[in-house]
Amino acid sequence: MNNDQIIYSISIEDILTVIEDNNLKLEIKKEDIPFIEDKIGDFMGDKWCDAIEYALLELKQSRKNSNKK
Repeated sequence: MNNDQIIYSISIEDILTVIEDNNLKLEIKKEDIPFIEDKIGDFMGDKWCDAIEYALLELKQSRKNSNKK
């Protein structure tokens, strides 16, 4: 297993989709990306741990359910 493998990332396309889906009427520039990255990081804070825990608990439940069959 590659311990350095990236599991999830947010792309510029994801940001553009959020702008469009929420009708934000905002045009971003290349120089805006570091600001957006910082703000996403600020918002996520320790929530990434919650996301990982959720995924692991779902995996555990999925394995439990598949063993019952």
